[in-house]
Amino acid sequence: MAETGPPRLIIIVDDLGNNLEQGKAAINLPGPVAYSVLPHTPHSVDLAEMAYRQGKEVMLHAPMANTAHLRLGPGALTDTQSQAQLIAVLRDDIAAVPHVSGVNNHMGSLLTQQRQKMDWVMSVLAEEGLFFLDSRTTSDTMAWKSAYSQGIPWLVRDVFLDHEQTSAFIDKQFRYGLRLAQEQGFAVLICHPYPETIRYLQDALPKIGEQGIQLVAPSGFLFQQAEARRLVEAQLAERKLGHECDRHEGHCQDHLAQHPAAKPLVR
Repeated sequence: MAETGPPRLIIIVDDLGNNLEQGKAAINLPGPVAYSVLPHTPHSVDLAEMAYRQGKEVMLHAPMANTAHLRLGPGALTDTQSQAQLIAVLRDDIAAVPHVSGVNNHMGSLLTQQRQKMDWVMSVLAEEGLFFLDSRTTSDTMAWKSAYSQGIPWLVRDVFLDHEQTSAFIDKQFRYGLRLAQEQGFAVLICHPYPETIRYLQDALPKIGEQGIQLVAPSGFLFQQAEARRLVEAQLAERKLGHECDRHEGHCQDHLAQHPAAKPLVR
């Protein structure tokens, strides 16, 4: 489907919850930046509430097993858990972070390769009405494919902004993200509440409008995409109905009135 409107940039700040001051500085960034909060961390609830009060989007940063066996912290989803265990832990994680509208994986280079485990994750997200953002910590990820197969709104990370914490590297990655947005219509950036990152974004975000790029929250972007898709489908259905009218003179209005795509779109 062709993109319409200005190029859009989606930015998610990961790893909120352990450091209160860094979390507050991140939440005070201008515009609809989203914040992914680690469950069961000392400041997870306070930071999620703060972000929500400021009209910012809150996500769950769900810890998932990684190939390097790095420590995951509380609320981890692992490859050794049964279906019942994994689902119980994930539901507890979601309940632990207020105002969650979506989920992305923290680490997860091992778990996101396992389709069955991802199907278990997505079954919970479907019940909760949450979207999924695949952080793409491995090129072999099955996570977004599982979300797609279950009809869950999904996104995939395009750029990690700050895995090198220098202003030069962050600037290079940010400019790459802007180019991607202009080329493909949107780009998804993930970063962290490092002081270098926050200082850079405080200066850079107010300027992206000068390049014709719009900063949007993940759920807002997904809603725009869904609305655009429904509009295209309705137009295609109406065109098909027009052909049916050509074949069945005198019944055009009857066919159109009965077709679900002819009903007004709910917005």
